[in-house]
Amino acid sequence: MTQIPMYRTATTTMNRPLDMTPGAAGDVPGDLLMRFEAAFEADFSLVATGRTAAWIHGFDVLPPGVDQRDWPVESSPDPPLADITVVDGLPVTRLARTLVDCAADLPRLEAVAAADQILRRGIDAGSLSAALEPVHGERLRRANATLLAADPRSESPMESWTRCLVADAGLPAPVPQLRVRTPNGRSRFLDLGWEAWQVGVEYDGLGTGLGLPADRRRHQALRNLGWEILVLTASDVMEHPRPWLVRLREMLLERGWDPDPNQLRDVNERIEAVNTAVGRS
Repeated sequence: MTQIPMYRTATTTMNRPLDMTPGAAGDVPGDLLMRFEAAFEADFSLVATGRTAAWIHGFDVLPPGVDQRDWPVESSPDPPLADITVVDGLPVTRLARTLVDCAADLPRLEAVAAADQILRRGIDAGSLSAALEPVHGERLRRANATLLAADPRSESPMESWTRCLVADAGLPAPVPQLRVRTPNGRSRFLDLGWEAWQVGVEYDGLGTGLGLPADRRRHQALRNLGWEILVLTASDVMEHPRPWLVRLREMLLERGWDPDPNQLRDVNERIEAVNTAVGRS
């Protein structure tokens, strides 16, 4: 059976000095930034790292459903000076270092979603290469796997999660935010799409499986052009991936995707492995 990494864990696993205990900072109610500020005022050696650094940089990479007011402050007393910058008057790891830490240390789906967000802001290749240079072993493997799976075109964490699950299932890679031009010259966009087979996947943030009225009109317009649209909810993505991955496999096959028998067998095994991994998370 194909091995798929665990997708979620209760807390981040770090291979560097890290303070995630409530302590003095945990006694300060409210925003994560404010709680790190309180911790820093008590110990000027601290530097925000991991998810806390990402939050201060302006990215929400906390686990799904977690209130940032409840998340422990993540900090380290000894990042290299070259890895430190100042945001809102507070010392945090630079964006490239924060990206590498998230890519290496977060559970896979969260890591890919975090990398998508941070890359969308823009990271130059030199900074990223420098941030990766001191990383070794399993952390380097995980960071590289995350960065290879990342795509800054995704516009929401659930889009990122969906794309990652599709990839881990071995299905053909979709295009995030695929533009479809209609006969009247207007553009319609799909969260994920396969233009060759006119198949699209949309995430419904309302949780109804129907989407907003505007989304329904857009979907119908695309269906009128011959597209098949699969609409997913958070429950589908986070809890029950097997049914929709099987449906997506069948949609692609019906539309002309032609894998060889060994490839299809691998996809079937990987769908089961993904489903098992999500169930364990």
